[in-house]
Amino acid sequence: MKKSEEKQLIKAAQHLFKRLTKTQQIIALLVVAVGFGTYYVVSKSSNHQTQQQVQQHLQQQEKVVTATNASEFLNLTWDGSDTYYVKINGGKSTFSASELTQNDKTDYWVNFSKQDQLNRANQANARLSYTQYMKVKKMKRPRIPYNPVGWYYNHRSNNQDITFHNTPVTLYNRSHLIAWMFSGDAGSPKNLVTGTRAMNSPGMQDFETKISDVLYRDKLHVRYQVTPIYQDSELLPRGIHMMAKSVEDDGKVCDINVYVFNVQPNYTLDYTTGVGTKK
Repeated sequence: MKKSEEKQLIKAAQHLFKRLTKTQQIIALLVVAVGFGTYYVVSKSSNHQTQQQVQQHLQQQEKVVTATNASEFLNLTWDGSDTYYVKINGGKSTFSASELTQNDKTDYWVNFSKQDQLNRANQANARLSYTQYMKVKKMKRPRIPYNPVGWYYNHRSNNQDITFHNTPVTLYNRSHLIAWMFSGDAGSPKNLVTGTRAMNSPGMQDFETKISDVLYRDKLHVRYQVTPIYQDSELLPRGIHMMAKSVEDDGKVCDINVYVFNVQPNYTLDYTTGVGTKK
């Protein structure tokens, strides 16, 4: 409704109101007051119910998102939003006391699991430290020397130029399980998977940045575990399970448990071959 029309309606209402008797005016005011009061109560009740529904929905989601093995992680699905991860166990890690203090006499260590029969990288564990982080910070990062499984299909690269967040990038990254800045590992086969740009950044990178802040700012050790989740004999992981916990303060400044989906907006991935197709 235009402002001129609103003014005309207001003038007409005022004119009509003046023509009413005192009794009629009081009745009209009471009707309007009751109407506004009813609207206010209903509106507040509706908003409160909506807020409760949202909170219940979030709580239900939090309860549902629990996974302890590959099959349970594979049941999780990306919702298509700009958030490429889901919190597991409310975002709190599930390291046992022995895992958290594993080799705690050593300042820094990293352990990469053996590749499987398909040469796929598997779980990586580490105890990250400020000393190692600063050591790597002074090093010149070399070029990644290997291509992970799923990078090629039929002797042709699966990578392609795409646009993501209005920026020219490539569909795939050589994704480290344990980032270079933590380990100084340029990209050994046991430490690399073929991951989408979205999975690598912002997906994993957002949490790696949080961990690096803890190492640099708080100088605490961080127990770290990264697990690629595969479905059957597919070459690309469906996602990456990341857990991290600051050791000395029992996770007060750093406690992470997330599953990052290996997906890319507007692209369909063939996880068996690594071929990506624009939708």
